[in-house]
Amino acid sequence: MDIEFELLLSAKLIMAMVLGALIGIERESDQKNIGIRTFASICLAACLFTAVSAHLTEDKSAVARIIAAVATGLGFMGGGIIFRNRRNVPQGLTTAASLWTTSAVGIAIALNMFVLAIVATLTTFAILSVNRFKWYKRFVGDFINRSNPDE
Repeated sequence: MDIEFELLLSAKLIMAMVLGALIGIERESDQKNIGIRTFASICLAACLFTAVSAHLTEDKSAVARIIAAVATGLGFMGGGIIFRNRRNVPQGLTTAASLWTTSAVGIAIALNMFVLAIVATLTTFAILSVNRFKWYKRFVGDFINRSNPDE
């Protein structure tokens, strides 16, 4: 492996870390236990697994199997994050889904889909941030009130 190729992979890893951290910033600012370090690590690891497997073989189905393994691994991790509180309400779904999305960002970076990775990051950040806006809270409140007219 030549130094130029390793530098390119290193730049991809740094990009994955930065984009993953951006998503993690929102989770951490929302006082969630899983934040910047976890999201950056997930994005970095997904990028690394995919980039290494793509480098080792020209077989696209082998790379697809690695991507499937990353998605499966995140499914298990997400399952460990989701739990029910005392009122039997599920919690952690958004964080688990965000981790899954963050791994897809890392995969996109590894496969040279940089614009897609940036757009996915910004979209995920927007989705996670929307609950901070009054118009969203009002919309959800109105929707719930229309769904439950007896309450």
